[in-house]
Amino acid sequence: MSSTHQRLRRLAAVFVGIVFLVSGLLKLMDPVGTMLIVTEYAKFFHLHFLIGAAKVLGILLSLLEASLGIALITGVLRKFTAICTTVMMAFFTIVTLFLWFANPAMDCGCFGEAIHLTHLQSLVKNIILLALSVFALTPFRDFGDPPVRKRIAATLAFLSLLAAVLYSHRHLPLMDFTAFDWGCELFASLDEDAEITPADMKRYPILSFRDAEGTYLDSLAAEGKAVVLSVYDPEKAPWERLHQQYQEVWGTGARPLLLVASYPEEMDRFGIPADMEVLYADYKTLITLNRSNGGGSFFNNGELVNKWSSSDFPQDLAADVADDPVRLSTHYIVRRRIKVQGFGVYMAALLILL
Repeated sequence: MSSTHQRLRRLAAVFVGIVFLVSGLLKLMDPVGTMLIVTEYAKFFHLHFLIGAAKVLGILLSLLEASLGIALITGVLRKFTAICTTVMMAFFTIVTLFLWFANPAMDCGCFGEAIHLTHLQSLVKNIILLALSVFALTPFRDFGDPPVRKRIAATLAFLSLLAAVLYSHRHLPLMDFTAFDWGCELFASLDEDAEITPADMKRYPILSFRDAEGTYLDSLAAEGKAVVLSVYDPEKAPWERLHQQYQEVWGTGARPLLLVASYPEEMDRFGIPADMEVLYADYKTLITLNRSNGGGSFFNNGELVNKWSSSDFPQDLAADVADDPVRLSTHYIVRRRIKVQGFGVYMAALLILL
């Protein structure tokens, strides 16, 4: 085999590895979103017994995908990685081929919420990656051994993946590609005479929540300062903690809005304190607004200034509520970007330079 052919094979392997790593990382940093993707697949293929384990399965599959990406880039565990990558790409290609024929109303979830592909685009992508994998990784022999520094780089990168999973599970995702990203503006806050195009609708999400009588009250989150405590799974919600946070929000002068994905006739069994007014919203809306069950989202005149997980309630919410909303929003957006960019630079330096 000529040196040029070897370099081309190595380049193809690295390209496939980068795609695997990016795809896996995007899903690992949003485990709840990945759970939704796995749930959609389980429902479509009538594998309903997998739904209860969708989050764990999503994390494991994404971790495998990202780990294979690391191995392809660094060149470690070459034979094992070559076999796993080729088999995985063949499987994904068959699945997307089936989805292309059936054309269900679902996203492939290849890159989480970051990039949405049609079934045809997903199929073409997988065919290209499969062809590159076969070119770069077959036959499964004579791979050689990587330098020791590459093994060290791969180990550190894998440990970084685990850290990213733990962080995203404990906190909100560092990267939010949903309609309810920091800085978005609620549709209810717009002027009634404003001209809105279909493209604008994606920029101005709708909470669409109502009271027990069915009256829609989106304007409550679009007027003044409001903190939405969203519960998409009331069975597992930390109600005692939510009650404490609800009272604390009242003390700041902001309006607390408890949004629950349920129905009035079901609320008695959750033992919710009488001084908490329950409002009702759609499950998908609430899990999109805040990935944490019982998490909080602070709105100022309909603009999403900040949001946090259930266990990361601000220690001094009163100071945040009293602060300048523009300065506060900018502060949180910049802080998140620094974390994401820092992690990206760290991973790139680890895999490419070491």
